[in-house]
Amino acid sequence: MSERSISPYERFGAARPVGDAILQIHVFTVTDTISSLAQLYFGDWRKWRLIAERNNIADVRQIESGAELIIPRLALTTGRYESS
Repeated sequence: MSERSISPYERFGAARPVGDAILQIHVFTVTDTISSLAQLYFGDWRKWRLIAERNNIADVRQIESGAELIIPRLALTTGRYESS
């Protein structure tokens, strides 16, 4: 019996079609903090809760080095389109 490959969606839980349209995974290191990841991926350290909620992290101070975190995609912001 041959083993089949497992998609990241199967590995990390149920797919969320809007939020996981482009799946991004970050391997957590000892120098990382969840707020630094939010700054890196979203440009705003205050959005760390998005990463914590997507990965079901109860205590962000207890993330182990080597943990694979799903980085959710930010929802598009609505606004006015202006042509040049």
